Amino acid sequence: MNRPANITGYSRVSIALHWLSAIAVVALFLTHEGERGGAANAFHVGGGALLGPFLLWRFVLRFRNGTAKKPAQAEAFNLFAHIVMWAMLAAIALTVVTGYLLPWSLGRPLDIYGLIIPAPISRVGWLHEAIEAVHTVCGQALLPLVVLHLAGVAKHFLFDADRLLVLRRMLRPLANGL
Repeated sequence: MNRPANITGYSRVSIALHWLSAIAVVALFLTHEGERGGAANAFHVGGGALLGPFLLWRFVLRFRNGTAKKPAQAEAFNLFAHIVMWAMLAAIALTVVTGYLLPWSLGRPLDIYGLIIPAPISRVGWLHEAIEAVHTVCGQALLPLVVLHLAGVAKHFLFDADRLLVLRRMLRPLANGL
């Protein structure tokens, strides 16, 4: 991971992927308990499969490019923010990957709004249970991680001298941004 020490913001692509990811994570979280065959479940499975590549792209881009210059605050806050961000990105990546694997571990095809992707393996019960556990744990971990992320945004806005600096980084792209 390259982390240029002097870059203070993000590119259009990074910002677009950030906000797409935020909307996708909320929408997929809200539909994760939809009744099988219902609209919520269809969106969760099909929408998750379509949004998955973008969510994984966000993870890869952040891993490859690193993060912008740390805000001027106590190092403990920067470390905590770094841990929360990477935990959130890891949970998203694992949730996406296991989401693709869930039907396949049952020997079923992945149905993306009628586009059928056959299962590359037959049913493996213990594997399905493990994949389902990881999918559930990582998906449920996103709620407290998102709350912590938003608490950090609120901290900067309400209490820090940089007030809008951190928020502005996710709204205004830089030509040489990460």
